[in-house]
Amino acid sequence: MKTPSIRRALLVRCGCGIGLALCALSVGIFFLVRQSLYREFDESLEDAAALLSNQIELENGGIIHEWQEGLGTNRALTEDTLFEFWDETTDAATRSPSLHWRDLPRFSGLNGKPLWRNLILPEGEHGRAVGLRVYPFVLPEEIERMKERGQIIDPKSLPHILVVARDIEPVLRTLDRLRWMLAGGTLLTLGLGFVLIDRAVRSSLEPIGRLSREVRGRKESQLDQALDVPGEMPLELIDLAREFDRLLARVAAIRQRERDFIRHAAHELRTPIAGLQAITDLALSQSRDAASMAGSLKECQQASVRLGELVKRLSALSRVGQKTESAIVMPVDVRAIAEECLERFREPAARRGLNFVNELPGGPFMALGDEALLRIVLNNLFDNAVSYSSREGEIRLGGGVAGNRLQFEISNPVNDTPDDPERLFEPLFRSNSSRHDAADHLGIGLTLSRDAAQAMGGTLHARVQEGSANPSLVFTLELAAAES
Repeated sequence: MKTPSIRRALLVRCGCGIGLALCALSVGIFFLVRQSLYREFDESLEDAAALLSNQIELENGGIIHEWQEGLGTNRALTEDTLFEFWDETTDAATRSPSLHWRDLPRFSGLNGKPLWRNLILPEGEHGRAVGLRVYPFVLPEEIERMKERGQIIDPKSLPHILVVARDIEPVLRTLDRLRWMLAGGTLLTLGLGFVLIDRAVRSSLEPIGRLSREVRGRKESQLDQALDVPGEMPLELIDLAREFDRLLARVAAIRQRERDFIRHAAHELRTPIAGLQAITDLALSQSRDAASMAGSLKECQQASVRLGELVKRLSALSRVGQKTESAIVMPVDVRAIAEECLERFREPAARRGLNFVNELPGGPFMALGDEALLRIVLNNLFDNAVSYSSREGEIRLGGGVAGNRLQFEISNPVNDTPDDPERLFEPLFRSNSSRHDAADHLGIGLTLSRDAAQAMGGTLHARVQEGSANPSLVFTLELAAAES
């Protein structure tokens, strides 16, 4: 498949447009000049025919051609012009001296009006002729004589056909030269236009080339740096460069998150590994009895469980983030799953003096989702609420259905609200007030929950809600509602 080219497309389209315009202009000029030359030529023929029509006279009952008497004085008429008269009464023909014995085509317009034709002259040249009906001219003296003789002849009864022709070769040669001039001018202008258009297109596309070279010359360490947009860059490319800068900014953010993720993951992995090492070093530093050794092994087991949980959560986070693994979306009862997940958190909540207040609406509370992923989301939300709520507080469950969307909310009072609640969904992020809880919480539960919600076609957001006593942290899970 041929790769499309902006330069080639602009050249072809602009060239075709200019070529068509030039051709149309050249054709228009040619026909305008042709019409003007033919009009001028026809007017000269008509003048000659008018002059010759006055040279036929009725005298003494016969037709007299006065032009024959002035052959020596009007050489232009007799040498440059071919003409012939036909007497429609007797069918007799009178020719100009240049015709000799040859005839011109005999024709006239409707009712004898002038009619112009292109023809081949007797000598073989291209010519143009006009044919019309004329009547003899009668002098006043001849009318008086006819009255005296008692024989009045009406000139209308003696019609003649007059055909006047001239060589049109000079006009044709002029038109031929004009045709070549217009064709040459069109080709020359088109060629010059192609050169100018090519230079204009190249100069217009040069900023794209500079932008491409700058992107191509970037090193791996410079991928997240903004582009150097020159001030003379065309307006059409400024938006492209800005959008590319925004893309690079997102790449930079992703790279920063990856670096933070690796750094925090290393920190989280180091904590249980350091605990394991400390316990084993202490156990091996001196002789111990069986009970003491069993206690050390139990501590090692607990540390290994936390380490395994961290690895399992990291693995789950990577799997949920893959677009190739689609969730099994089907109608699920959010109320039933929430109440089932809530049971395992009642005892930890009671130890901290927390109460659950269920304000979910009555009736079916069905959504389209994946039951396994929904359990991950709800377990992490309940765990987060129980772990970080201020003591002696209330954890409230609520929600509702609006249109085709179902919302599930869980809110808990907190002593220290984060500046940006959305940062809670960043991998391994914790607010400063929760650093002490690092041994029990891995910092990726909310990240895993948001990815699970998105995999089900939903959303998960956090916000701070001011209250009369302490502010509350509210998490809202939104899924597509299912028909009950």
